[in-house]
Amino acid sequence: MEWLMKVLHILAVVGLLGNLLMAPFWRKRLAAVGGVQARAVANRSVRVADLIFTLPGWVVVLATGIMLIIYRGVHGGWLHLSLLLFLGWLIFWHVLVLRARKAMLTQAEEAASGGQAPAELVQHERQWQQWSYISAGIVVLILILMVTRPF
Repeated sequence: MEWLMKVLHILAVVGLLGNLLMAPFWRKRLAAVGGVQARAVANRSVRVADLIFTLPGWVVVLATGIMLIIYRGVHGGWLHLSLLLFLGWLIFWHVLVLRARKAMLTQAEEAASGGQAPAELVQHERQWQQWSYISAGIVVLILILMVTRPF
């Protein structure tokens, strides 16, 4: 049973981190290809990727992580710090990343229906991309802590 939890935990981390790192890159590439319609499609794709990868990823990572802690009785400063960072990341992601994504989507849809991209859209896209990369950086830091167990 423990090996199954580990496998699920690792697969969830791969899916979560993969999406956190690649969504901003692919959204920017797709948006650069075309006009406001392509931007709207790209921004909607971010929402779909979050629903398919990010949301289930963090739920499975948190659930299997807690189950493994309970099952194995592992304790350590690195583990406590990782768990605190993960919970902080969840708050950061929900408050800043998702808020910026919502604003970006709204602006992109308005631009697609009107044909002209407002200046606010560019600002919201940049803000979302910045928060997304910071978010991914936090998860990479947690991954480093979990692998190296420095203290």
